[in-house]
Amino acid sequence: MAEENAGDAAGVYRERVYENEGFPALVALVAPEDRRILDVGCGTGANLRLLAAAGREVRGVTLSEEEARAVRAAGFTCDVCDVEREELPLADASVDALVFSHVLEHMAWPAAVLRRHLRVLKPGGGVYVALPNPLHLPQRWAFLRGRFRYTETGLLDRTHLRFFDFQSARELLESAGLTIVRHEAIGYVPLGPLRRVLGPLAPRLDAAATRLWPGLFGWHLLVAGRLG
Repeated sequence: MAEENAGDAAGVYRERVYENEGFPALVALVAPEDRRILDVGCGTGANLRLLAAAGREVRGVTLSEEEARAVRAAGFTCDVCDVEREELPLADASVDALVFSHVLEHMAWPAAVLRRHLRVLKPGGGVYVALPNPLHLPQRWAFLRGRFRYTETGLLDRTHLRFFDFQSARELLESAGLTIVRHEAIGYVPLGPLRRVLGPLAPRLDAAATRLWPGLFGWHLLVAGRLG
């Protein structure tokens, strides 16, 4: 599909519908004082539902008309906007936080997108970002074996235009003028059949290893920053 839309990169996303269960780990980072949330690249609204369940006032924006219809059908406000090329349809300083859940890696100039849309944040507002880590251990092993293959989903999703490691994920937000308040990873240790043997110890090992070596075992890179 990407090849068919080579002349119009945005067309790829107009045709796609992203459905998932949301990202509770990212939603959990949203500070209690951030009440009005804009989810940029909201898919069909999974994170909006999680945020609304936590008592937040939410709004979504997407490039897909079909996704927007699904979000509105669920009772949320959703705008259709190409955030790489257009201004967000919100007033200055009108929201407390922006959420970018696995969105910025799909953009040619993610830092520029961040900087341009910070105008809708109130002073001191939050920005919450999730990015994939292409240096997760199994992917490193694939690189060492000389294998770089795009896939339909996952770390090397063929629609990913930018790649970040643990440090450059932080630098992305800093380059937009944000102050980092949280920086962590969510991931796992590739244990194979040992995972069944370890039982309940396996998640504890995952958490400890990802905390100590986030660039090696992290699958999702999470960064939270504040404006000003």
